[in-house]
Amino acid sequence: MQFLSKKEIHLREILPEGYVDIHSHLLPAIDDGVKTVYQSAYIIEQFEKLGVKKIITTPHIMQEVWPNTSETIRTKHTEMQKALSSLDINVTLEASAEYMLDDLFYKRIKEKDIIPLHQRYLLVEMSTFNPPINLNEILFEIKLAGFTPILAHPERYSFYKDDINKFIQLKESGFLFQLNLLSMSGYYGEKVKNMAAKLLTEKLFDFAGSDVHNYQQFETLEKGFIPKYAKEISKLMRQNCSFS
Repeated sequence: MQFLSKKEIHLREILPEGYVDIHSHLLPAIDDGVKTVYQSAYIIEQFEKLGVKKIITTPHIMQEVWPNTSETIRTKHTEMQKALSSLDINVTLEASAEYMLDDLFYKRIKEKDIIPLHQRYLLVEMSTFNPPINLNEILFEIKLAGFTPILAHPERYSFYKDDINKFIQLKESGFLFQLNLLSMSGYYGEKVKNMAAKLLTEKLFDFAGSDVHNYQQFETLEKGFIPKYAKEISKLMRQNCSFS
């Protein structure tokens, strides 16, 4: 995979066959993602044109902001499946959630009211301002319930102040890491991009995900990445094939 003569590597060039996108916000009017069925269908169709056959979309569940229920997510998922079928878009769409590690999540994990990402995996996130005070307690409950947490976009948690040891401690405690591909596109700024590159270089990521909320983000993602990191990003995306 030689890209040194290129300025940017298009996503299509490094997308492995069998890639499953495990982080997006493509159920309409349920969080800060797409607003309509048509917006969702259009983005999913663009993924199909890239060769993506499966998407596990992950609406936010966050107390007081988007306290979505499992029933709400399943209803929206069924709605989107029908729309994709009627539009002849041949992408398998599954639905889970991106769970904020807050009191609502703590309640639901104890009640086993959870939609797994895949088998025994859960996609979780923390506030970008600070980690939960009871993080260890929440992690214990996740493990007790038999799940493995995948932490979304750790590169965006500025409260760790680029301290690589903090991230290593998180990994050792039981978290897997998911890179936001948009981070490597520079969508969130140079600081986040540099942190993502650092974690990528240290091989701390386990999976990747688009975290696409709208078509503007998809356009940014589609443009691709700088050659320096293209090979490592492609290797990481290959890990997602296990979600097929």
